[in-house]
Amino acid sequence: MSQTKNHTLLITGANRGIGLEYVKQYAEAGWKVFACCRNPEEAEVLNVLASKHTQVSVCALDVGDFVQ
Repeated sequence: MSQTKNHTLLITGANRGIGLEYVKQYAEAGWKVFACCRNPEEAEVLNVLASKHTQVSVCALDVGDFVQ
């Protein structure tokens, strides 16, 4: 993954597993990341990561809830 500051990425399921790993990798590469999960207030590891990388924004999103 090349270093860049000109790209933006939205990741769902960002609070664990592959989603969280993607957030880590892209944040370290300088990408602006919208890290989405159903309950951001419970996503402790993700929130710590976002506090270390200012280009990471944690967002509430449930892809199965069409009313949102």
